[in-house]
Amino acid sequence: LYLLQDAFQKDVNDPDRAGIPENHLSFYYYKYFKKQLNPKLFNLSTNLELIALVKDTVAIAADTQVLTAPAELDSLGTFVKQTEENRRERQRRIDAGDETARLKFVTVPAAVIEPVTSLAPVAAKGKGKGKGKW
Repeated sequence: LYLLQDAFQKDVNDPDRAGIPENHLSFYYYKYFKKQLNPKLFNLSTNLELIALVKDTVAIAADTQVLTAPAELDSLGTFVKQTEENRRERQRRIDAGDETARLKFVTVPAAVIEPVTSLAPVAAKGKGKGKGKW
């Protein structure tokens, strides 16, 4: 979601557009990533709950209701540090017996592809008389 917000800001290049409105989040997610934003895959019911899950990278501004990112996120190293810090905090909570700290993702079964049972040979069509090697 951070990459979506960052790319949107660079594309519009307009100070009047502070970010993506919350009700347009699914639309822009599909436009940029060619995938549907589905919070149910993260075991959540709304986009707001999904944003709350990654509250350290993006948030919905209370006054404008648009997706915003904190200014201190300037490098990938920052993401790695925050991810590791949050992972350790979740692990401490799980070790203490707090099962609500456990991440619960829904796995989507891969589409079953049926094998092709028979392939009929296709006769080659061309201008040659069939006497040459090619």
